[in-house]
Amino acid sequence: MFAVIFDMDGVLVDNSRFHERAFAEYFSQYGIIFTPNMFGRGNDDLMAELFPNENKERHLELADGKEAYYRQIYEPHIKPVDGLTELLNELKKNHIPVAVGSSGPAENIDFVLDKLKIRNYLDVVVSAAMVQKTKPAPDIYLKSAELLNTKPQNCLVFEDAPAGIKAAHSAKMKIIGVATSLPKEKLNETEKVINNFTEITMTEIKKIMT
Repeated sequence: MFAVIFDMDGVLVDNSRFHERAFAEYFSQYGIIFTPNMFGRGNDDLMAELFPNENKERHLELADGKEAYYRQIYEPHIKPVDGLTELLNELKKNHIPVAVGSSGPAENIDFVLDKLKIRNYLDVVVSAAMVQKTKPAPDIYLKSAELLNTKPQNCLVFEDAPAGIKAAHSAKMKIIGVATSLPKEKLNETEKVINNFTEITMTEIKKIMT
């Protein structure tokens, strides 16, 4: 039996433009400009890179401020990526274990899962706080497989960002790219690239995992 692991940002929800807006507006006072290579990375690594002269406590304060602002501006717009709920239903009907593995903070994960009302479909939720290193390191996906009691090579990951794809590759997992945050050609190191979950079926998933 295989398992399915969903990244969160850009996969469960098409929210990249709200993260980008929150980042740009919150950090404009520091002269920092958002770039695409920041997609999918954990705040610990990102804050250390952007504010090398600040301590960890200040990094946490900066990251928390930005994430709180993101939740504020995104809440009126939040909705699942097309076809997500239907796919989760199919996975549940087929008794396939499901996890969410995200580099995001627990507060953001709780925000998305609660607003989408999809917790009942999930067996495992892994956040950045539960691992030593965030994406592009494989720790989040390896931890997800461990908690799902599934071998990494028997896991299929849905990802939208190069950092997450690299993490899943390092974990020896199969990957389906979700082209919400980036163009399809940026996600070509995957088994298949979709725009949303209406473009993938259980039959295709089973074929990829056999």
